[in-house]
Amino acid sequence: MPKISRRSVLAAGVAVPGALAFGVTEAAAAPATFVIANVRIFDGRRVIDRGHVVVSGGRIVSVLERGGVPESVHVVDGRGKTLLPGMIDGHVHHTGAVRTDAPRFGVTTELDMVSDPTVHGPFKQQRQSYAPTANSDLWTAGWWATVPGGHGTDSGLKIPLVEPDTVPAEFVAARRAEGSDHLKLALEDRNLVTTKPIPVLSVDQTNKLVAAAKKLGMPAVAHATSQRLARVGLQAGVNGLVHIFFDEVASADTVALAKRTGAFVNPTLTVWSSWESAANPASNAVVNDPRVAPYISATQRAFLDTPWGFERPVLQPAMRNVKILHDAGVPITVGTDSGIPGVAYGVSLLVELELLVRAGLTPREALTAATATPAGIYGFADRGRIRRGLRADLVLVDGDPTRDITAMRSISAVWRNGAPITR
Repeated sequence: MPKISRRSVLAAGVAVPGALAFGVTEAAAAPATFVIANVRIFDGRRVIDRGHVVVSGGRIVSVLERGGVPESVHVVDGRGKTLLPGMIDGHVHHTGAVRTDAPRFGVTTELDMVSDPTVHGPFKQQRQSYAPTANSDLWTAGWWATVPGGHGTDSGLKIPLVEPDTVPAEFVAARRAEGSDHLKLALEDRNLVTTKPIPVLSVDQTNKLVAAAKKLGMPAVAHATSQRLARVGLQAGVNGLVHIFFDEVASADTVALAKRTGAFVNPTLTVWSSWESAANPASNAVVNDPRVAPYISATQRAFLDTPWGFERPVLQPAMRNVKILHDAGVPITVGTDSGIPGVAYGVSLLVELELLVRAGLTPREALTAATATPAGIYGFADRGRIRRGLRADLVLVDGDPTRDITAMRSISAVWRNGAPITR
């Protein structure tokens, strides 16, 4: 998406994360060991109708599907509620080191898809720790691969570019040295606001960048809002598309290409919804719900209330392509593009889940797309499931979101590394 820098966000009148008017969210003190008892468990893929989850030292130490509640431990009553893994937002843009908004809404892991890599601080150390924290864990692309005058160069910041004489392998190595976990390529040949043509990476550059990333063990993902350029990325071997294209109906050839390469799609329907109308009804239904609204910070509200300044009917074509790809078996992951106007960290993931269900996923499939699927794709061995030995990033919800996705608006409690988040 365009204009994601700190400077452009400020120019749009949006408060920058790290200066929360809402107050700094804290991870509260927690008992050394506790059990969430008599709770419905969605483990990331399957549902256990009634069970107990024991947590100690920031980890899940047991998942009990039968029997009584363990004795001599603090008990959290889970009757009438559903316990889920902490959710993973597969597409955000963080312009600051503070990441406390997302966990209040059950989003405990975020994948940054372009931002200044120098501002993230010791995020790699944090995501390896089991100490209590109010921040989400972060993986980042750092600076993306784009050309002079190409998509993302209108931010006003000086960023590394893929010039005609750039050696792709050296460009990717430099991103890795800066701390990037994955490589994002900008495959966009038009300005998304004005629709005027802009320069874009060539097919040869795309192929060499993706090959270089794979040689270094870095996932490569592509921004592409047109089917033609999505195919360029898929043919180059990207691991995934971090938007759904909306200009054409997904063709049988594109679907077959995605399946053959094993690529995933992160649709970011929330962004396309925000283009539909200044009122943004899909988002407003969630963010104005009394179960949700009290927990939205001033920072989040400012992002949500900042309009794009144009309207474009792209949501229905985007949803149609999600259904085509999903029905064909292409993996879908959840992402919001938070950090730009119209969407906000954490809370917009609830919107994305509901839009994915409207697009044709079942509630359980949408929840898997926010937990087990991205964890598997990115190799996150310690999260995305409720299993013994995994990180105790957990979300407790009133009701059953595996049947009614709007139940995700009723979050009862969130734990990060086994410590409760003060919502």
